[in-house]
Amino acid sequence: MSSITITVIIIALLAALVCYAFVSQTIEKNRKQKQRLLAALKMRSRSFKYILSGFPPDFLTRDLTVLVHRCLIDVCEQLSKLEPNDSTYVDELQFYSLQMEEVQKKTKDKRAKPLENAQQVKEVKTHLEEVGKFVLQLEKRGSINNAQANAYTRQIRQLTLQMTVDNYILNAKQAQGSGKTRLALHFFGLAKKLLVRENKEGSFTKQISKLDTVIQPLEVQMAAEEPNYKETDAQADEKAKAEAAWDNMEEDASWKKKSIYD
Repeated sequence: MSSITITVIIIALLAALVCYAFVSQTIEKNRKQKQRLLAALKMRSRSFKYILSGFPPDFLTRDLTVLVHRCLIDVCEQLSKLEPNDSTYVDELQFYSLQMEEVQKKTKDKRAKPLENAQQVKEVKTHLEEVGKFVLQLEKRGSINNAQANAYTRQIRQLTLQMTVDNYILNAKQAQGSGKTRLALHFFGLAKKLLVRENKEGSFTKQISKLDTVIQPLEVQMAAEEPNYKETDAQADEKAKAEAAWDNMEEDASWKKKSIYD
């Protein structure tokens, strides 16, 4: 065998090795990309399910519920294509599609039952923040436009307001149960002030009227029991802090500044 033939064979072998290495690297790169995508989609699926299951019945608005369902359906479709042998994703796709259809049939949003305890308030607050992050991420990706994002954000704000009022009323009732009438009056008053402040369109007039029927007898009772009562500076400071809680919550709104769905 001539030296030229040997050289050609060596070059051919080297070329084959280079091609093999390139193909292997490409396959491995694609495999890792697929694994990363799968992991991201599965995490997103868990997050959406967490959101849907985390609220009391009828707490989340119809529009927001439909939005989360649509995104969960999209995730299921992607997962079913990436792992076609796993029937779980097809089953979930059908399940959430049917659920979304049921939600869309609702003519209007119902007023959710008031939150029942401090733990539930805490959990709902966390879920609302997750929905807020989700909406902003959709806007960032271009999945929804600015007007749509603003509409969803307004709904989240209304739900946060509802949650805050429910928490004040919950604290007031607990204070009443402990015989702390003035403290109960304080929390009922906070709930009313917040509703009055946000009642520009008259949406909370009925709720304000109901609070008045509770507050007025308490005010009469306290005037009779403590005719010479004077608020201390410390009490005034605490009251001011409590009244500013809604403003602080609005300003904090950490979900408006960051997202976990990158």
